[in-house]
Amino acid sequence: MSESISNFDNQENSNLMYDEKPILLKVLCILSWIGSGIQIFSSTIYSLFINETVKQEFFALLPNKEVVDMYEKLFVLLDSTSIWYLILYLINFAVVHMMWNFKLNGFYGYIFTQILILLVPFIVNPLSISQLAVSSIFPIIFIFLYGLNLKYFKN
Repeated sequence: MSESISNFDNQENSNLMYDEKPILLKVLCILSWIGSGIQIFSSTIYSLFINETVKQEFFALLPNKEVVDMYEKLFVLLDSTSIWYLILYLINFAVVHMMWNFKLNGFYGYIFTQILILLVPFIVNPLSISQLAVSSIFPIIFIFLYGLNLKYFKN
């Protein structure tokens, strides 16, 4: 009778419990990969297909000079930052993979990469503390939530 009842004391069941990734870590990694993938895709598309001809055709469609000026500033920002974002989000993808595999260096790499990603827009624009504060909300939340999983990470 006692052999037919499953319990958690036997070795096979206990190994399953310890090999399983925490749900929070799974969700965070998947969300990070989705966000990185979208940014990698958009940065790649921008770098490959948006040139001066495309910009001029786009400007011709706009209704007035103020809107054209606004988009010219946006294109200057995108021209200056798209390659940086592409590189940093590729690194981000890799460090999230490290955290998926319970590597502590992945967590530290994630923090460093997120700080660099936050600073990229300031390559072109002057540093704005309010813009930096607003931009850092989600990275801080993700770093905190990843930090809740540190007990599972190994060196």
